[in-house]
Amino acid sequence: MQTANTPTVDLTNCDREAIHLLGRVQSYGALLGLSSDWIVQQASANLDRILGVPAAEALGQPLSELVVSEGYDRIRQSLRFVTEGDVAIRIFGVVLKSNGAAYDVSLHQSGAHMTVEFEPKGARAGHDLMGEVYQQIAGLRDMGDLESLASRAAEALRALSGFDSVMVYHFQPDHSGRVIAEIRADGRSVYNGMMFPATDIPVQARALYKRSLLRLIADVNDAGNVIQPGVDMAGRPVDLSLAVTRAVSPIHIEYLRNMGVEASMSVSIMKDGELWGLFWYRS
Repeated sequence: MQTANTPTVDLTNCDREAIHLLGRVQSYGALLGLSSDWIVQQASANLDRILGVPAAEALGQPLSELVVSEGYDRIRQSLRFVTEGDVAIRIFGVVLKSNGAAYDVSLHQSGAHMTVEFEPKGARAGHDLMGEVYQQIAGLRDMGDLESLASRAAEALRALSGFDSVMVYHFQPDHSGRVIAEIRADGRSVYNGMMFPATDIPVQARALYKRSLLRLIADVNDAGNVIQPGVDMAGRPVDLSLAVTRAVSPIHIEYLRNMGVEASMSVSIMKDGELWGLFWYRS
C-alpha cells in the first residue's frame, strides 16, 4: 500500500540509490546519535517502544539521564575499542533500565557522532551455541572441492540459524553472481547453479557488504522508523553505513517480495580484503 510517506520504487536507478542515507531504522532496534560530550543529537522514532523514552524527550539529554549507571558505564568502557574507520563494537546483555531489562548494544563512530543502537535482549537459547559452532567448523576441514565445502557450510549455517534456506553466492569477475550451494528445509534445489546479473547487487551495496559484514532484514513488511532529525548539525544526512538496524531500500524490499522472502540475513565472505561472496539466509 502506497502512502504519502512511502518512497517511490524506481528499479531503473538502483545502482544510484543512497542506501546508507535512508534515515530510518528497522523496528527491532532503536538508534541514538551522540555528540562528543554524549548528548543525544538524533533519536529514532521508536525509542519510546524500545527504551521507554520518547524521541522528542531524549533529544538534548545526556545519555546518562536515559539509562541506568550500570549500562552507561559499560557503554563508556567499550568506547576505547571504537576508533575512526569501519569499526563497530557489539556488547551483549547490557542492563539499561531500572527494572533490569537487558539489551544488546552496537557502537560505532559516524562522522562527528557516536552511534548507539539498542536491541532488547532475547531469551537465551537452550543449548551451547558456541559448542555447536566449533563442531560445525570441524566438519568443514575434510571438504575437498569448493562446491562440497560451500554446501556443507550452508547446511551448518542453516542448522545454527534456524532460517528456512541458506545459499552461498559467489561473485564473478564481472560482479555477477552464481549460487554455488543451496540448502533448504524442504530439500529442494531452486536457485543452485543459477546466475544473477551484477545489477542484482549494485556497486554501492557491494561496498557496504565490505564495510559491514552482517546484514539482517527482520521483516520485509516493516516500514521502519525515521531518525529525528534526519540530518546532523552541519545539515548532512545521517550516515547509517555501519548501523546494524539500518532500514531497507524500497528497491531491495520489492526484490525480496518478488522472491517470496519474509526475512533475510547475509554474511559477507571476504578473501584477500575483497568481497568474494555471501552467505544468504532467508525465510
